[in-house]
Amino acid sequence: MDTPDTAAPCEILAVGLNQAWQKILFLDRFTPGQVNRAAAVQELAAGKATNFAAGILQLGGRVTVAQFAGGLTGEWLCADQERRGIRHLTVTTASATRICTTLVSRAEHTASELIEPSGKVTETEFLRLREMILGALAAWRGVGLCGTFPPGVPASFYAETAAAARSQAIVLLDAVRDITDTLRSGVDLLKINAIELRELTQENDPVRAAQALLSAYRISWLAVTAGAETACLARPGESWSFTLPRLAQVVNPIGAGDCVAGVFLWRLLHPGGLGQPISVPPSFDRDRILQAANVVPAYRDALACGSASCLEAAPAAFAVEKAREIAAQIQIRDPGHAT
Repeated sequence: MDTPDTAAPCEILAVGLNQAWQKILFLDRFTPGQVNRAAAVQELAAGKATNFAAGILQLGGRVTVAQFAGGLTGEWLCADQERRGIRHLTVTTASATRICTTLVSRAEHTASELIEPSGKVTETEFLRLREMILGALAAWRGVGLCGTFPPGVPASFYAETAAAARSQAIVLLDAVRDITDTLRSGVDLLKINAIELRELTQENDPVRAAQALLSAYRISWLAVTAGAETACLARPGESWSFTLPRLAQVVNPIGAGDCVAGVFLWRLLHPGGLGQPISVPPSFDRDRILQAANVVPAYRDALACGSASCLEAAPAAFAVEKAREIAAQIQIRDPGHAT
């Protein structure tokens, strides 16, 4: 178990309560209903919070993951995070960490994800991690709430964490299940995908759906990804669209959205181009951070990093130079006014 470094005023905490040990099987061709033999395999720590953190690490940032981990797979998870430079606040659970398996078909350039059910977290285990997180929030200037809850964690926990963190941190929520209480409590950024936006609003038009969500809850900015299609960024009354360049050959898109979320939050706290020296603002200024002049280019760069990660085998891994190249090709349509 790590302790937060209070001397790092812009460090980010990624709260990921449903982590995973990731196994990636590379197949020449995936045929459902048949025996499929892998040509290669790769294993590593994953889950939304780990992928969120991995994107930040690619840019030279520091990030801590708050998590549960149990069993042999939990030991592997923590060891791989430490090897990669991801610091963590971990509560050991009696339940083993789940395994997620990605089937990558090289012929079709597709990836299929198989997700095991999560083990139950006991009340004692939950309360230990809750105390660790809430007791250390002052150490971070960015907090990412990443993904679903395992059984045993109350849905109110993200709302409690967001409310406690927002006095001194930018809070990004990257989740869609059981988030009503959190959205009512208020978040600075909600990052979801286009399918999740339709599920939340029952509205097919993305601009109207975004504005409906923004008007219903306390959300400063809504960021919507749509795979290779046009992404959207919105605040009350305004929206921006981001047209992404087509990628020549996708290797593994799993984790790209998590990468977008992590880089988005990191870039908001560290203005400047991709790959530039990291600068730390002298003080925490929420209004400055959430200005459109900062949020729009940060989201563009985040989308570029997410796109670049699709060209790599490991989730949320990317070449900074490739991300910079993609960012220069993203077309941004200036704010449209919602009707």
